[in-house]
Amino acid sequence: MASKLRVDSILPVDGAPTNGGGGIIQVKQTVKTDTFSTLNETFTDVTGLSVSITPKFNTSKIMVSYSGCGGSNQNRVGHIRLARVIGGTTTTDIFVGDQGATTSQARASSTFVQTNSYYQTAFSGTFIDSPSTTSAVTYKLQLAAGDQDYQVHVGRTHDNSNEFSRSKTPSQITVMEISA
Repeated sequence: MASKLRVDSILPVDGAPTNGGGGIIQVKQTVKTDTFSTLNETFTDVTGLSVSITPKFNTSKIMVSYSGCGGSNQNRVGHIRLARVIGGTTTTDIFVGDQGATTSQARASSTFVQTNSYYQTAFSGTFIDSPSTTSAVTYKLQLAAGDQDYQVHVGRTHDNSNEFSRSKTPSQITVMEISA
């Protein structure tokens, strides 16, 4: 007979740390193995690189981590940004730097620069969010080109060659609900 253990959280033997919290309640992940490209300087959702979680408690924190690789044309920049959608309605940019003096200085969680069209650069980030809700929360990655009309990519090089020296790379976004 198979046994199942179901709990709302797991805490250390000595109890919760001072001021409580820290137990992992649930974990969700999305892995993207195909590629995505854009020429747009406006942030665009990376198709297939989002994950939804419905927190059990409105006091919970959500730890978000993401990673992948990006490519662009020689000496061009790509920007990756983390965004949150609560209840399917409002998108909020989270874990971003301050906007610069001009609109071309995009706010981003990660930026990658290429010196050659056959390179990729890794990007990653980790952020602890406080969505303060028990409604469904979607975390997603968005991509923008640093220069108009220069294509940037997630999961592949700019030249998109099938040579052995090139690669298609996976991307992932993982969320963990943590008790507060």
